[in-house]
Amino acid sequence: MTSMGFFIPKIMEVKIYRESENEQLLISEQELQEYNRLVVNLNLSNKAEEEIPPVYVPLNSSMVKLLKALCPCEVNLKDYNNSTIPVEVLKVAEFAIENKMFEGLFIWYADKTPDPLLVGWNYRSEDDKKNGYTWAKNHQLIARWGDCAMELDELLKKGFESLKISLVDSAKEVLSYTEAVLKNPDTYVRKHLKSNLNPPNIDISGATDFGELPF
Repeated sequence: MTSMGFFIPKIMEVKIYRESENEQLLISEQELQEYNRLVVNLNLSNKAEEEIPPVYVPLNSSMVKLLKALCPCEVNLKDYNNSTIPVEVLKVAEFAIENKMFEGLFIWYADKTPDPLLVGWNYRSEDDKKNGYTWAKNHQLIARWGDCAMELDELLKKGFESLKISLVDSAKEVLSYTEAVLKNPDTYVRKHLKSNLNPPNIDISGATDFGELPF
C-alpha cells in the first residue's frame, strides 16, 4: 500500500502456449474480413475459413498427468473464482470461444499454490461427442499465469518432481509400517483379531512399465 492508501496490484506473468508452426494461423476478425474482401474484389477462389483450428500445444496422457500433479483441481472457465484472471488470458479465451476452437475451456489449479492453467478440450471423435464420453477428450494447453512464466518442459519436469516426492513419501510410510510389523507381528495380528477388517496385508503392487517421458 502506498502513502496515498492505494493498493499496488501484484504483477502476474502470463505465458501463452502456441505451437510455433501454427501461430501464423491466428488472425483477428478484422484481418479475416479484410482478407475475404480482397479475395472477393479480386475474384479469387481461396476464401479463408471462418473457423480457425486450435493452434495451442496438444497434451498427451502423460503430459496431462504431470500437469495435474501441479494443478489437481479442475473447473470450467466460467466457474473459476480462486484468483483474478489476467486480461491477456481472457482475450485468448474469448478468441478461442468466438472461433469455436474447443468444446470447452477448463482452468486447472491448486488450492495452496497459484499459477493456474487454461486448457482447451475437444472430444476425440464425433462418436465420443455423440455418446457424451466425457473421459474421451483431447487437451491443449493454452495459457498459464502466476509469479513467473515457465516453458512447458519446465512445467512437466516440475510435475515429475511433484509425483516423485509423493511416491517417495508413500514408500517411506509403507516402509515405516513394514518395519513396525516385522519388529512385532504379534501385536498387529491381535489388533486384526479385535477388528472387523480384512486380514492384514501390505500392498506393494504397482505398474512396472512407466513408458517414455514427454520431456
